[in-house]
Amino acid sequence: MLSKLRHAREAYQENREGGDHPGGNWITPGENGKIAFAPTRPDGQQLVIGGQSVTFWEADTLGPMLDAFEAAINAGELDPQLTGPTPAGHSLPLERLVRASSS
Repeated sequence: MLSKLRHAREAYQENREGGDHPGGNWITPGENGKIAFAPTRPDGQQLVIGGQSVTFWEADTLGPMLDAFEAAINAGELDPQLTGPTPAGHSLPLERLVRASSS
């Protein structure tokens, strides 16, 4: 997960298409100038944040949000979505990422 997140950050920062490496498609330009964030499990299934498989962020909040997402990975907060055959029934609270991106 951390490797995919690192690759996604690099692809976004270098403004290149992400399909050529793990995690590259996690971050893509969305509509209205917002950035779409759609992380996946190692098996390719979407992770859920705030009940959604895709969340949208202002460009200036993306870095802090990704830092918060990394902290959530390290703290084991995504573990319920990573174990078992599907992430169904689990969601990382959106507030966990919003709090960090607005500070």
